[in-house]
Amino acid sequence: MNDTSPGPRRGRRLAALMSLMCFALAAPLIAQGAAAGSAPLSPPARPDNRACLRCHAMATLAYRDGDTGKLVDLFIDPRDLAESVHGQLPCVKCHAQDYRYYPHPQTATSEQLDCVGCHTQDPTRSDYPFQAIAAQYAKSIHANSDDPQARGFGCYSCHDPHGFRVSTVGKPLSEIVQDDNRVCLSCHEQVRDPLSDLHRWLPNREAHWLAVRCVECHTPPAVGADETQRVSHQILPAKESNLTCVNCHSGNQRLLSRLYAYRSREDLARDGLFAKAVFNEAYVVGLSRSPLIDALGLVVIGLTALGLMAHGVGRYRAHQRSGERQP
Repeated sequence: MNDTSPGPRRGRRLAALMSLMCFALAAPLIAQGAAAGSAPLSPPARPDNRACLRCHAMATLAYRDGDTGKLVDLFIDPRDLAESVHGQLPCVKCHAQDYRYYPHPQTATSEQLDCVGCHTQDPTRSDYPFQAIAAQYAKSIHANSDDPQARGFGCYSCHDPHGFRVSTVGKPLSEIVQDDNRVCLSCHEQVRDPLSDLHRWLPNREAHWLAVRCVECHTPPAVGADETQRVSHQILPAKESNLTCVNCHSGNQRLLSRLYAYRSREDLARDGLFAKAVFNEAYVVGLSRSPLIDALGLVVIGLTALGLMAHGVGRYRAHQRSGERQP
């Protein structure tokens, strides 16, 4: 006589559900292996800038400014240019004046270039709201300082258009910190010792400067439309900068939406969604993360879940057998 009770069907459904859960846990590892085995895409062709680099690739190319007496460096590293955010652009895309003759005429060299002029209407860079950035900079101490050394300060003072690279996923946080802080120190080390009394209040100053960027404390928190940006371009005066430790060393830490946003996306790309959801915000900034403890914690959680499922299956089978023994 065929068994028409719902017991076998329920058992098969439970087994299918357990298999689906196991697959969901293993999916990030499967995706990681597939991504590692895929061939990288070929980079797009570089623009032909050989005519310009014939001179500007010479490390000794420079001239002395007649007004300031300073030596103006005209050298452009071809490799830095190729790897920069403008690496796919021909030089004449920005330098559109008459540069065919050498020495270049003054009408060409005196041209005024700015980032907003090109990027305002660029739909391909919607992740960089340049008009909002310009508004932030207008309120910055760099734009409003009466210090003579800040005269002429602009985008190019921090972002070299011939070598600037945006921090991307996969780049170690330590390198992002070093690259960003190097921009600040390239000017501020010439003006004032960063280890002076201004930062005496900060515990373990050297450790902080190896782990976080200057802009984490010297820019305001993003609000409203600015929340899409990882950092504001409104550099604050020293007296208005962050002096409160708990803004970073707490559960609701501002670094999660700033510097650690790179870690979030990096962990997601490397370890998958499951690892990101479990670990990414489990640690307060300043605590040491232990991969071994993380792994053991996952094992304990997994064994607990399997134990509960096995217990449920056992109870169900016992109920089935007790029902079969009844007359």
